[in-house]
Amino acid sequence: MPTAKEIFLAYANRRGSDLRLEELRQELTAAKLDGLEKAQTLDEYALHGVMPGLYEKIVVSTIKLAAHVGIGVGLALEALDEAQSGASLSMFSREVRNLMTETGAAFKRRHSNRIAKTVAEVEAQRLTWRHNHEFLSWLGFRRDDPRYPAASRRERLDAFKVRERLLAARDAVAELVGEPLCAALEGHDRFMLANRWRLPSAEVEQSIERYVWPLLALQPSHVVRLESSRLDYDALVDAGAPPEALAAAQAQIHEEMTYQLAAALDHLPEEARVGVMVS
Repeated sequence: MPTAKEIFLAYANRRGSDLRLEELRQELTAAKLDGLEKAQTLDEYALHGVMPGLYEKIVVSTIKLAAHVGIGVGLALEALDEAQSGASLSMFSREVRNLMTETGAAFKRRHSNRIAKTVAEVEAQRLTWRHNHEFLSWLGFRRDDPRYPAASRRERLDAFKVRERLLAARDAVAELVGEPLCAALEGHDRFMLANRWRLPSAEVEQSIERYVWPLLALQPSHVVRLESSRLDYDALVDAGAPPEALAAAQAQIHEEMTYQLAAALDHLPEEARVGVMVS
């Protein structure tokens, strides 16, 4: 029987022959694209009525994917598809994600099926760390902004309990899918966050920090290279790089992200392998 890593690599770039899997991946991406479109076109009142149902549809689609190829592989394919399509829950505003959070809390209590319960819990915790990544971007990197003095920013970080909530979500996901896949999903979600803080591209000092910070994360070499590529991509965007340069940078990120996810699947807990049905 193939391993989770082998299953993921077989389908990561849609080289597999499983038509049902292709349908499930397309269904999940379409649900996110639909949600993003509605978030941009509907007013606040309409969103309150629509977004909970859309989020439930997204989670149900993820559960179907996990039931087909396994929890770990399903989550890894979901992240890879998000990176390629740009359709991710990280792209929604915090207000819209808050509507999803309420639905997610109810949704994960509703299920007794192991796959559904695990996926619902992981997706709910991913919403939590997306919120707290946003707070970090808002409060953590404003050294010279007179509107946000350091003491005030620190007080807000403590008041929002950013560290406690972020680490609790991280621990919860790591317990369900293993620390390597948890780190891969969180790094991907942070990079996809629509309003994440970015290192200014024009400052030489910041180019040094883009080099140094990934090394100080104390991660394996392939993770360091991926995080460096993500920072370099942001710098290219901010510098107005031509489309071909951005496409090359995106291809580099895709290759390194695929490797990270594949390596993470070697360390799945047994429960995260549940649901593998290979045609």
